[in-house]
Amino acid sequence: MGEVPQGEGARRGWHAVEWFVAALAFAVVAYYGVGNKQGDHAYSRLATVYSLTTDGSWYIDRPEGQPPNPFEDYTVDKVMVRGIEEDGVVRGGRMISSKPPVLPLIMTGEFLAIRAATGWSLDDETQARRVLDVMTVTIMGGSFLLTLVFFLKTLRLFAIPPGVRLVLLVALAFGTQLMGFSTSISNHVPAAGVLMVASYFGLGLAAEKLAPVPARFVAFGFFGALVPELDMPLGVFVFFIGLSLLTRFPRQTLSWVLMGALPPLALHVAIMMAVTGSPLPVQMRKITYLFEDSYWRHPLGIDGLSEPKPVYLFHLTFGRCGVYALYPILLAGLAAGLKAVVNPNVKYRSLVLGGGLGVIVLTYYYVTRTNNYGGEAYGFRWFIGAMPILLLMAAPLLAGLRKRWQWAFVSMMMAISLYSGVECMRVGWESGKEWTSRIFGPPYVQVQDEK
Repeated sequence: MGEVPQGEGARRGWHAVEWFVAALAFAVVAYYGVGNKQGDHAYSRLATVYSLTTDGSWYIDRPEGQPPNPFEDYTVDKVMVRGIEEDGVVRGGRMISSKPPVLPLIMTGEFLAIRAATGWSLDDETQARRVLDVMTVTIMGGSFLLTLVFFLKTLRLFAIPPGVRLVLLVALAFGTQLMGFSTSISNHVPAAGVLMVASYFGLGLAAEKLAPVPARFVAFGFFGALVPELDMPLGVFVFFIGLSLLTRFPRQTLSWVLMGALPPLALHVAIMMAVTGSPLPVQMRKITYLFEDSYWRHPLGIDGLSEPKPVYLFHLTFGRCGVYALYPILLAGLAAGLKAVVNPNVKYRSLVLGGGLGVIVLTYYYVTRTNNYGGEAYGFRWFIGAMPILLLMAAPLLAGLRKRWQWAFVSMMMAISLYSGVECMRVGWESGKEWTSRIFGPPYVQVQDEK
């Protein structure tokens, strides 16, 4: 699957196949996204949408004497802000969803358009379900398609051979968690989408594949700033790409990139200051989770795990929720990173090393700062945004494979990844259902109360 001279007709043929794969993947997501089971991950955001459109407020606890927010009771991920801390507990404050505010704000804008066009109301359960269906197809499905398109554009930009491009596109579309989590509301897929847009501009500029015009630096800054606002830890990849840009184009990076980043950053800070009194995300303020009747004071099931960190590291990488066990095609990205460490002549070495360092930092963060594998979900969902990066890292490595046994091994990894991708879409937001959990056992055992 290496470089093969090809004419314009062959090039167009490959492009047509690639667009067909992307369109097919989007169609699958749209089909299964309608009527798909949603849970706290959706309702915690709808609670904010309801408050913004009904009360003009980010607070999901409605004023006394008014009917309650219909989605607050379903919201586990909520925090108390502007309260008073007493003995390690926050009292007397207001409740907000702990989800980052940018996605609920986008959902609010879409709901206003839907309501104007259809008259649907979030107070009606059936109509609220329809609203969720529309948002799932447009926001989640659209973000999924955005990820695929800019992933493909990046591969083309770096002149990756068409056969390798197709393998990687199929792997990302059908052989990762991306598809399964595009059929319900979450922040992971939109974050992956904006990360891919930022990566296209940032990597293209850093490798001098794109002309260094101001608009491209602004685009990198804008979409790069959105990444941590949707999924904070993923910002590590933007940081390393930005560092690469800074070494090559210091003036443009410090001016045009910051100009692009300013609007989304200012929006986030303004919202957080107005609502919480602090510019910091609530995820960085643990005390906000510790109000009197908070679930997070006494978490249950998978949220209450306290495994030794080496055990946790194993199970999130190669064990029951293992990213690389469920989706072994991602190992090609790790292999590319290791090759770049030992071989100074590897193509695009600095960019591959930057991606690998980002993966290491992300893994360290989740091992040291979390304990529940992402909660009730298939696999380790917090790594979804890193999966396109790992596959981009793998591209130069796969492009250099020439032997049949090498591609036979890649095919085996692809087959396992595709199986896990389909299983993920079928299971979604439920833990212990991975085929790896049938080998290692579930992360926790549900005990039935005796009657």
